[in-house]
Amino acid sequence: MIDETETGMTVAAADRKHGLSDRTKIIGLVSSGHFFAHFYVIVLPPLFPLLQSEFGVSYSALGLLLTVSSVTTGLVQVPVGFLVDRFSARRLLMIGLGLMSGAIVLSGLTSSYYTLLAMMLILGAGNSVFHPADYAILSARIDNAVIGRAFSFHTFSGHLGWAIAPTIMITLTALWGWRPALVIVGFGGFFVLGAMLLFGRVLEERTSVEADLAAQGEDGRDAKAKTTGSLDPRVLFTKPMLLLFSYMIMASIAGIGLNSFTVVALVDLYATSLDSASVVLTVFLSCSAFGVLLGGIIADRTKRHDLVLIVGFCISAGALLFVGSSFLPLLAVTLSIALAGLMQGAIRPSRDIMVRSAAPPGSVGKVFGFVTSGMNVGGAIAPLLFGWIMDQGQTPWIFYSAAVAMMLALAAALLARSRTASTY
Repeated sequence: MIDETETGMTVAAADRKHGLSDRTKIIGLVSSGHFFAHFYVIVLPPLFPLLQSEFGVSYSALGLLLTVSSVTTGLVQVPVGFLVDRFSARRLLMIGLGLMSGAIVLSGLTSSYYTLLAMMLILGAGNSVFHPADYAILSARIDNAVIGRAFSFHTFSGHLGWAIAPTIMITLTALWGWRPALVIVGFGGFFVLGAMLLFGRVLEERTSVEADLAAQGEDGRDAKAKTTGSLDPRVLFTKPMLLLFSYMIMASIAGIGLNSFTVVALVDLYATSLDSASVVLTVFLSCSAFGVLLGGIIADRTKRHDLVLIVGFCISAGALLFVGSSFLPLLAVTLSIALAGLMQGAIRPSRDIMVRSAAPPGSVGKVFGFVTSGMNVGGAIAPLLFGWIMDQGQTPWIFYSAAVAMMLALAAALLARSRTASTY
């Protein structure tokens, strides 16, 4: 005769094992899609010299390809967030990945610049899906105990896509040419899409509305009323949402400004070689990426995510002030930049949890869609602002301005938290 207690323990162990397996699949599938979303955004720039010769267009025209993609993502992302909250995030995620993968494959087959421009529009539309859908799926399907690490793997996968895309594209182009290179990487996305079709059951979740209300024990007419209210776009124009949107703008200005102008600023301030300055930037980006993984562990071990942001931003800003002083030896500059990058990465999982906590029931998709569109705004402002600073001969202000933007981002995040009724 089998002991009931022993049977119960066996079932519980099996459930835990099954849950771990599902959790791994969820994080793996969502992060793989996010990897390709970031990868595809940056596949064309390494090919610009070849594309200019192939299509007979200027570099301004090639730059327009990236602008069209970015602007489309920014414009479409918020409406997609509403769709994510109302319908299946999994299906929308698969549509987005399919659009991006198809656009890259067709880009490798086209002989027309204008067709390539159209593909970038489609690419941007597909890219708009990932932040709303990914965060909705992770929020609904991952336990609170490990949500920080889930967010960190998701963010890290995007960083990894950015980091390795140029090397992969240059290598594949050297072997087979730029057209086969685009087709090959395009089918990489279709491979992940196939995995989502095969194992995507674990991504199936109730709508964000239903999941959030069920978690709070809501049902009946009260749940229906809250569901209807959660679809109201006015939720995006509350003070917490606008402050978090502002946070994303300022944090993006700091990050993209440093990514774009650290090399030229170090060459000017410290009279270092271009190669040495590029190594320092690589250290910054690498530390930022691995800082994200560290931040996931930290986020799961604390409920004071505001303190994580305070410590991270203050240390990062302080390190940049030292770099801007121009008095440090190159080794100290490298260590300071590395520390700034590590802190910048470490705050991101806590940032995501704060945004998630601020989202009303049923609004995770639209809130992340709206708030993260601030990155697009910051991405448009930063190159102009930091380029103007360099033109004025105020090189130290590349680092000072990034530090100021970080402090403004921190202030916005703390104000948003103080005005948010829900707590994590």
